[in-house]
Amino acid sequence: MRSRRGKYLLEPAGSFPVIPMIDVILNLLIFFMLISRYLPPSLNVALPQAASASVDDRTAIALSIDGQGKLAVDGVASSWDELPSLLVNHDPDTQVRIAADKGVDYDYVVRAMDAAGKAGLTHIALETATDQDNPPVQGEAVKSPEIDYD
Repeated sequence: MRSRRGKYLLEPAGSFPVIPMIDVILNLLIFFMLISRYLPPSLNVALPQAASASVDDRTAIALSIDGQGKLAVDGVASSWDELPSLLVNHDPDTQVRIAADKGVDYDYVVRAMDAAGKAGLTHIALETATDQDNPPVQGEAVKSPEIDYD
């Protein structure tokens, strides 16, 4: 290769600019990671309200259960039969977040927790909503929760 005046070398005519391509791919990766936090869930789930709810920003597997018991794993609809196989290959420290509709049978929540436990995932969180996320239905009385932790 010949050099021209200055500190840059002439590139061969058939070279491909790899470094700018890596920059573009990393920017796209960051963009999709950030935007995925703000996408709506794939199932319409009315979360139960909790006054003592706190936000946890750890990466997690999101399980959504709607009022009819339909399941979605990380926003993708799936069946209850394939849930254990979807959870088995994850790191044991991965958190599982279960967002179940407030009208769903408790059996579905237990099935999801059981599948996570069998896969070795012991960090399980139940998602709730604050009063601002789930406003009461018209005509429904708003009661402040009275929680006694003693």
